[in-house]
Amino acid sequence: MQNTIKLMRLSLGIIFVWYGMLKFFPTLSPAEDLAIKTIDIMFFNLIDGSLSIKLLAMLEVAIGIGFLSGFYTKIVTIIFLGHMVCTFAPLFLLPEFCFTQAPYAFTLVGQYIVKNIVFILVGIIIYQNELTKEIR
Repeated sequence: MQNTIKLMRLSLGIIFVWYGMLKFFPTLSPAEDLAIKTIDIMFFNLIDGSLSIKLLAMLEVAIGIGFLSGFYTKIVTIIFLGHMVCTFAPLFLLPEFCFTQAPYAFTLVGQYIVKNIVFILVGIIIYQNELTKEIR
């Protein structure tokens, strides 16, 4: 079981470093426009789009490195889960990008968001494993 959890942690780490790194280079990330628009709405246009995407990139790469390193996994997982909750914001803030027929027919963007349910489940399993380690 521990090997499976380690593989889940490493998988999330690779995905987050990879997707996060793409956001450092304009137009490489397919989520760039959606992320910028969502952050604009959530922060009342207080953060410039080019800065907000870089901050998001740094957050995602940091989460990825945290998962890959295995250090402070409990804290990394809490930050990760918070980030994952925020990824659902476009479903409510920008439904025109997420649905062809709300609330059941997703666009490709909507599918991209909803797949995060699996990531959240993996994060919960990793977090529970960290709690179990503390009890032992």
